[in-house]
Amino acid sequence: MDDILQGLNSAQRTAVVSEASVLQVLAPPGSGKTKTLTARVAHLISARGLQPWNIIVCTFTVKAAKEMKERITGLVGSGLSRQLNLGTFHSVALRYLKAYGHHIALPKDFGIADTSDCKAILHRLIKQHGMGITAGQAVGRISQRKAKGGSTDGTTEKSVEQQEFNLLFAEYEASLLASNLLDYDDILLRCTTLLKSHPQCVKNIQAVLIDEFQDTNNIQYDLMSLLAQHQNVITIVGDPDQSIYGFRNAEIKNLARMRTHWPDTLTINLEENYRSSGAILSAAQNIIEQDESRPPKKLQATHSIGLRPVLRKLPSAKAEAQWLVSEIKRMQTLSGSMMMGSDFAVLLRSAALSREIETALGNSGIAYRMVGGTRFYDRAEIKLVVDYLRVIHSPDNTEAVERILNVPSRKIGEKTIKELRGEAQSKGVSLWSLILGIAQDRCGSTTKLTAPNRSGLASFVDVILSGHKKVESWNKEQPSIVDLINVISRKIQLQSYLRSKYAAEMSYEARWTNVEELMAQAAELTQPSALQELAELDALPVVEEIEQRSESDQDVLSVFLANIALTASAEKAADEDGEKVQQVTISTIHAAKGLEWPVVFIPACYDGSIPHSRADDHDEERRLLYVGMTRAQALLYLSCPIKDTQRQETNLSAFLVHKGMSRYFEEHGPSMSISALNGLCITLRRECPVETKIAELKATLERDEDNYWPLNGEEPLEELAKWDHSRSGSSYTGFVSSRTTATTTMQQNFSTANATIPKLDQRAAEQEKKAQQNPEQQPKGRKRQIEGQGSIASFFKKPRPSPEREPLRNPQELRPTAAGFMTASQKMPSSHKPRSTPILSKPNISRSASQADGENAGGKYVFLSSSPPPLDPEDEEPPPPPRPAPPAIPALNGFRPASTFHTTSMQQQSSASVRKTLGVKRSMNGWPPPKRG
Repeated sequence: MDDILQGLNSAQRTAVVSEASVLQVLAPPGSGKTKTLTARVAHLISARGLQPWNIIVCTFTVKAAKEMKERITGLVGSGLSRQLNLGTFHSVALRYLKAYGHHIALPKDFGIADTSDCKAILHRLIKQHGMGITAGQAVGRISQRKAKGGSTDGTTEKSVEQQEFNLLFAEYEASLLASNLLDYDDILLRCTTLLKSHPQCVKNIQAVLIDEFQDTNNIQYDLMSLLAQHQNVITIVGDPDQSIYGFRNAEIKNLARMRTHWPDTLTINLEENYRSSGAILSAAQNIIEQDESRPPKKLQATHSIGLRPVLRKLPSAKAEAQWLVSEIKRMQTLSGSMMMGSDFAVLLRSAALSREIETALGNSGIAYRMVGGTRFYDRAEIKLVVDYLRVIHSPDNTEAVERILNVPSRKIGEKTIKELRGEAQSKGVSLWSLILGIAQDRCGSTTKLTAPNRSGLASFVDVILSGHKKVESWNKEQPSIVDLINVISRKIQLQSYLRSKYAAEMSYEARWTNVEELMAQAAELTQPSALQELAELDALPVVEEIEQRSESDQDVLSVFLANIALTASAEKAADEDGEKVQQVTISTIHAAKGLEWPVVFIPACYDGSIPHSRADDHDEERRLLYVGMTRAQALLYLSCPIKDTQRQETNLSAFLVHKGMSRYFEEHGPSMSISALNGLCITLRRECPVETKIAELKATLERDEDNYWPLNGEEPLEELAKWDHSRSGSSYTGFVSSRTTATTTMQQNFSTANATIPKLDQRAAEQEKKAQQNPEQQPKGRKRQIEGQGSIASFFKKPRPSPEREPLRNPQELRPTAAGFMTASQKMPSSHKPRSTPILSKPNISRSASQADGENAGGKYVFLSSSPPPLDPEDEEPPPPPRPAPPAIPALNGFRPASTFHTTSMQQQSSASVRKTLGVKRSMNGWPPPKRG
């Protein structure tokens, strides 16, 4: 008994030894709720004398169930802990359906429909009826209805849309029934039906304990009540401040509902937090207390105040990602490598926000992992093998039959499969029954089948019957799912199929390795000791009043497939990957619930992100931010870009602009002094690095303070200087009231129009004067014409070389540049298209000339890759023909002589479709068409 209570604080101890029949333990983040719940289970067994097989413990994840079982084993030993009925709601319900399902006419070999099965059924029905809803939307609505225990029976809604959905729901249920399948929600619904009609199934249950109670929905609440209906001994652990699964139909009102249902309910509050520093808790507490309807609760830190959380403003989402990466590097260095990659987590309101962050981490060479990647059992090669196993176990699973009938190819096209399914439905048989009859020539078919079609059907039937034969042999020999997978692999030539299908991706070896991993799991499961342990875990105590279904060796396949359907393999894969290599974690806040990290970043803290623009319940959005903040142990960073990924202006989250919130945050990352580092080490219970190591690493940093990005969210001065550094060339550094610059991609030595035009005028005058002094060079035989006016011949002929003034360049082609002026002889690249949109005025930036300035003074490439360097004089090519002036910009005085046009320009002018001018409008655009009355 002393071992069970050891290390518990006063409130935890009170909860563990409480004699109350119905107990609510309200446990805020980091308050030791799992420790309290496991200690209470051990207390019920050791001190109260309850038998472990008469205790039910329900969790929400496989990972939580595994952790709880390990802790209970440490308190009462494996002999007792293994006899507990402990698992997720779905796994506990499934045990009762396997044992007693026949009492509600549930077939022995029922299967579990995964998400792909459900969506396939709904997609087919929606397409069949031409409904205006997607399969994904339908899955959500159906799950919502089932979570509330509802059905279509007796509904009389007048809405056409609602009647359409009722039809879809009814046909979806009929399709599941025809395929002998239950979806995930059906597992809970059927179990409640069982326990209502046959309450003697749980007559032995002496206590029910529920973890994360705030996440329960209506049907889970009902299931809890039915499991405890004989003794009414219930303990729940939860926190209404962490209720963030409203989109999954979780009911925060279940806590109040429970107190109404059992008026003698005792509530105990755990108030001590063992995870986060005092400063982090203070900020999080003030966020959650903005909800005035929330009952007041205290949250006491057991650690020191620590470093205040950071609320950082950045100019853009890209800058935010770059800053985040720089802070990870800075903290790792200044902590003397005490903090590793896996100590950092980036928690997002939405996974869509990860792109900039992933890019920044990748560019910096920082390893990271995305929580919620492709699950092992969702990989194509695994789903293929599992679908074959499911059809062998339950041939009436039409959705699975349809998916694998032509995989690998058996020359049976989608049209033929669709027609076969329609024929099966019209005959009132399953698709498998029809195919089996056709392959064995026991029945005809109305579907037009070619010889290759029939050969393919026979090949498919041979695979499934070979699998059946192997399973039937398990009555005489040791069951082996590995042998069964090998039969399938050999029959369908799986290796050859994977090699040919994924040759382009060069992923054959990785995919075959996945198949081998599946076989390794199957081999582990079918070991005699594992089978015995599994049978003991799934076994329910015998109740005299009601008969249990007997088990057989052939049920090994059923158990294996059920485990696949219910296993949270993504969590396992993520944990294993995280242990092998140090990686920064990127996760949604929802997926991070129940986890913790020394350092947490929550980017994109603006209205529209958190609270989300599509969120109906802002209180739940506030709780979501609270959950994210309380994942941090020692350092917490919140950030907000001035502009989001779409370059739209943002507003800081309404939760962070609340009155008085600013005093809980710093505007920049912390300065890591030796005393601050010692405080972090104490909070994290780690050894502090030696100062010499810290000094060595610190010397490698370009900046040891978070001072590159301005606190007001503007661009850093260095970034502005890159665009406007030519301005600092002047020796004048006095006050400048304003300046207008233009965004440009031009090179050095370009000039402004004001500076260049006078030079061109001067040059033209000199050329004209020179021509007058050398009349013998003037062309002969030309008639005198008006100055600046070409002749009719010059209008249609190729212009002759002339020493006359060069055509003036369009002023819009002459822009302020990054440095210096361009000589008149230098030409712009023909493909160059400078931007002309002005930007905001920038302050004068003075700096001393650097070596780089001297190196770049010769006109070489300075900043933008879009502007190639000019050619050296000795390499300069002959200038290209002059470009035509843009037609949208008139020449000087609204007119341009025809002689200045290039031949190609004349061709463009002559071929262009314009209105006739009738020779009366100088703009050459013609008169507008007359208005019609």
